[in-house]
Amino acid sequence: MRYIDASEIQLRSALGLDNAIDPLPVLARACGGASAMSDALARDTLTFQGTADAPGFFRYLVMTCAIVATADNNDLTQEFGENLALAFDSHNLFTNRTALPVLWRRLRDWCSQQNAAGALIRKVVLPPPGTGRYLGLTNAITFPGWRDLRRLRQLLDRRGEFRSIDGPVAAAKQLCPEIENDASFSPAMRQACEEYQKLYSAKASLLELHRFWLALNGLLQQNHLSTHRRSQTPRLELRFGTGLDDVELQVTLLDSKGSIDVRQVLDGCPDEVLRSVGPWLAQIVGENRSSPLTVAVHNGILPLVEAHFGVWYSSLRVPVPPVSCLILLSRKNKDLARKWGVEAEPIGEDWLLAGPVAARDAKSLYQYLGLGGEDSLPSISQALMLTGGFKTGSGFLGRASLLPKIEIAGPGTAVLTGTDINGPAYALRAEVSRIYSIDAKEPLSGAYKIRLEEHIVPGIEPLAVEKSVVFFPDALEHVELAAIDQTLWHRAPETSTRKTVRTAIEFAPFVERRSEWSPDLSERFHDLLEAIYAEGRLGWSEQELVTSIRCLLGADIPAVWDILRGLTECGWLMVTSNLRWRVRRWWIRPPSLVKLSLVDGTEGLLLTGSTPAMIQKRFTETAAAAGCVVEERAGPSEFAASMLLAKGAAIQSVVDELQWSVVEEFTVPSSAAPDCWPLENVDESRHRRVARWNWKAGCFTSREQIQSDSVELERFRRERGDRDDLFVVSGPNGATRYATTSRTRAIAEAYRRAQVPLFQLDGANLVRMPRDGHLPDSLAAMALVLTCRSPGPALVDGRWTYVYPADTSWVQSVRAVMGRFFVGGRLESPKEGGHLSAETFGYLRNRNLFRAHGCGPAFVRTRSH
Repeated sequence: MRYIDASEIQLRSALGLDNAIDPLPVLARACGGASAMSDALARDTLTFQGTADAPGFFRYLVMTCAIVATADNNDLTQEFGENLALAFDSHNLFTNRTALPVLWRRLRDWCSQQNAAGALIRKVVLPPPGTGRYLGLTNAITFPGWRDLRRLRQLLDRRGEFRSIDGPVAAAKQLCPEIENDASFSPAMRQACEEYQKLYSAKASLLELHRFWLALNGLLQQNHLSTHRRSQTPRLELRFGTGLDDVELQVTLLDSKGSIDVRQVLDGCPDEVLRSVGPWLAQIVGENRSSPLTVAVHNGILPLVEAHFGVWYSSLRVPVPPVSCLILLSRKNKDLARKWGVEAEPIGEDWLLAGPVAARDAKSLYQYLGLGGEDSLPSISQALMLTGGFKTGSGFLGRASLLPKIEIAGPGTAVLTGTDINGPAYALRAEVSRIYSIDAKEPLSGAYKIRLEEHIVPGIEPLAVEKSVVFFPDALEHVELAAIDQTLWHRAPETSTRKTVRTAIEFAPFVERRSEWSPDLSERFHDLLEAIYAEGRLGWSEQELVTSIRCLLGADIPAVWDILRGLTECGWLMVTSNLRWRVRRWWIRPPSLVKLSLVDGTEGLLLTGSTPAMIQKRFTETAAAAGCVVEERAGPSEFAASMLLAKGAAIQSVVDELQWSVVEEFTVPSSAAPDCWPLENVDESRHRRVARWNWKAGCFTSREQIQSDSVELERFRRERGDRDDLFVVSGPNGATRYATTSRTRAIAEAYRRAQVPLFQLDGANLVRMPRDGHLPDSLAAMALVLTCRSPGPALVDGRWTYVYPADTSWVQSVRAVMGRFFVGGRLESPKEGGHLSAETFGYLRNRNLFRAHGCGPAFVRTRSH
């Protein structure tokens, strides 16, 4: 730190004052009054003692700089003592200032000691003192002085072209040459202008931090002659799901630190977002601040550059280095795509997406749009940004695969420094120009400092900006989860159900095969769970969640939808559909305890819900303290969450201590298919067919082919995107045409009608035969409780498929609900002890749940109702 800007605008900013409040009396009260100020200046006697965080005397030095900087406010005199007395409303003229140079040297020494100790404190470099014996250092370190501020004010008032200055670039072009040749300005001001021009010519990105711009911008803000520095920068993001027909647009706001304000997000179908972006931004950040983005949307053409896999964002500056771009085009501009040799595909009724435009053509694209010229320097919030990563609390997750990247906009160099010298080793690695990744073998924890320094002109003090960031090894537990807006999001059950109370449960033995798992993939999957929980308090958009999974787990993984289905069926996530347009949102769930009665007479507690490492640790420690044994029951592969089961005699004390919700009643299908499917009011006449089920491939294909199968399954989509996709099952001859919004229900019904096995029993597992399809939610929930193991994707015979841990009585129940052909393979005789009460037998028989001799659901014993 070589100077102090104590002008009124900076004092108000530092003290958090409104423009109508005079900052000098506020600062005077902070100094303890005239007597305390006099003692500090005359005898170095301090009312406020220093602490480990701040020197107590710094306020007195700032006060002296403020008097020098604001002396022009007094029309009668600019004498230091009289203005200081005026600020304190005192008759004391503070003529004894002997200790003032001593205080400056004490500040320099204190800051040097703190900096050497690793504290986030800058060093102080004192300039050569001026002519004043005691006030010389204060006059030299105060920038701008009152004389320069007065002259600048006069210049702005007299010259209309200077009043239109709207940014650092315009100041360098228009005002700096004038000041350099004006002898009425001080040497300090003219030297600052000369440096400023040189830095502009060298394409510095931190011009907003230079002392000349800060002084000028303060005057522009005071006179309301310029747009002030933006506290929030709007950015439009496009996220891909599975293709062009599955995209989502979001408008986000970046704060002054380059972080996204998660409370202010506009998302929805592309047409609706682009129709609403202008009024939404004008209401939140003001018309002037949002104009570049809204003008581009109004013109119907907007370039997008890639942030990371599946995520593209609006950039109105030419990307450096050149990268490929996508173009968002309105229907009226659809022919412009041919100008760069790319095709445009519709993503809504009114908008198309074209590209990617090759990197070599990106500059011509921006030139055509009139964007990205030299007058569009990045703001300070964009000069140093943390991109990617996953936030938790006030910091980021510090796990190696989850660390954010550091992105700089200019020619500077970034440095990462940790406050703990004994912390884990790390290094910054330059990936491409101006993007750094953080390499670490162990999770980072604690406070770190990122410094961006631009030392691009020899002999000129470097421009630098610092940003503090805190890392946590595990996701912090949310105090509460956001309530789901029932008027916007709904969750339709996949079967109609009834509640039942289960008594004794006997777990089927299983053999863990973790030795066959990839340790790296397993670790990354656990990192993914931490990330999902950390940023899931307000829910996840499907596109954002899919993108995160693919980024963290890589390419050689099972289908993303199988991973998500596994997390849903084990209670980690809950999915809802939007009532207004075709999109889904995924929500994390609070921890809950499933109370079980085991056949050995003991009790058990199964931990379900979104359970990151911190919650699992609390559950394990609480159960161990109560004398219970906690067993980890792994899923079928490294891509399935493990379940924790506590067993022991003191289960109730664990429940009382944790105070989590307890589940004792369970749901089962109320009848056999198709009677168990909920009624839906759907009509496919306004949808278009986009895919048919290929029975050989076991998945949907888009090929228009003549179906020779007796049962046909089709997928329909509404082009406007304002309704869910529809799935229609037709056949065999004479069967009722069945239409539903549930993919799971449609596939299950098609296989039930075709009497083709959707699953094959393989030992203790139920293995899916085609590439797509799952069990309805109530049947999957039964499997989770009976086996205390999560279903999920697994590698079977060299291919990824989906597996349910199987219990003999549960497989009987699946066949009873879905038909005996639904599950292939031979079923062993059920073990003794699994039987139905008379009440339950009669209830299920009356509801047509028994369709084959010997296939009764021997998994429950219920109370009479």
